Amino acid sequence: MYNIKTILTAASLAVLAAAGSASAAPWDNHRDDRDRRPVERQDPYFNRAHQPIVVRERVYDSLRLHHYRGVGDPAFVHGHYVVKSFNRFGRVVFVEVDPYSGAFLGEIRI
Repeated sequence: MYNIKTILTAASLAVLAAAGSASAAPWDNHRDDRDRRPVERQDPYFNRAHQPIVVRERVYDSLRLHHYRGVGDPAFVHGHYVVKSFNRFGRVVFVEVDPYSGAFLGEIRI
């Protein structure tokens, strides 16, 4: 009788532990879907010039997310931000960032 109770208790604890750990996901899992979603507007008169431009801190957060270090201030060139930065290997590169969503667009090597 004692062995059956012990086995049933251990089995129920194992089931509860497995169910509890499966539902325990961190709330901050570094997944930012805003970088990958295109801006979709149904308004035929929508103009991106009227959309607010992101702040510098959001640009630097996007760079840090992709393992780049920003060196200079972001410059608005031909419809996108260009930032002088170091990539993860220490090379100097220019990085393009979307000024309206803060999405990382790519790098231009010098």
